[in-house]
Amino acid sequence: MAEPLSTPAYARLRDRLRADILGGAWAPGTHRTLGALAAEHGVSMSPVREALLALEGEGLVEIRQHRGAVVPVLDAKLFADLYDLRGALQSLLARRAAERATAPQLDAMAMHEAAYAAAAEAGDAAAALAANEAFHDALEDAADNPQATALYKARSAFVNAVRLRLGFGQARMAEAAAQHRAILAAIAARQPEAAAAAAFAHAMAAKRDLIARLEEGNR
Repeated sequence: MAEPLSTPAYARLRDRLRADILGGAWAPGTHRTLGALAAEHGVSMSPVREALLALEGEGLVEIRQHRGAVVPVLDAKLFADLYDLRGALQSLLARRAAERATAPQLDAMAMHEAAYAAAAEAGDAAAALAANEAFHDALEDAADNPQATALYKARSAFVNAVRLRLGFGQARMAEAAAQHRAILAAIAARQPEAAAAAAFAHAMAAKRDLIARLEEGNR
């Protein structure tokens, strides 16, 4: 889908570079200078810098002084580290949601939890990813901790793009649906520690599944 012309130049470039990285066109370990990227994409240096800073925030590139940017190796260690961070943040957000969620916020989480379960039953990975993001968005809204949410969101686009490319293990979507139900039940019951534990278990299960899919693809 074409992006609207009102989208800032750096955002359009960021999305193209992200697609290049995840699609393999910009290979791990490869350096590209700001000048080369600007010439390749027909833009000035300013949007290149902004795009690279955004991608560095997602963990997709590392900016090197006087050398432009390099794509890190997308290996099991990188995803294990990312999911350890996601697990800690999801646990915190679920704990706060159990303390703070309003009735309408609980209804929103329940709606998205049901949508995920339906997508999982249909085996629709794209719909499941969208419903999963909506469920967590609703949970984050209930948690009302913008700083933790910003940290969590900084890596979400990267992880979701990789997940969409690699797919899910045979039983993962059904497992995640059950985990969503457990998280929601603990939040609705006002049990912060149970909600935190359920959210952490959810993240660790996702980590194991994604790493398994990555390793299968590398065989």
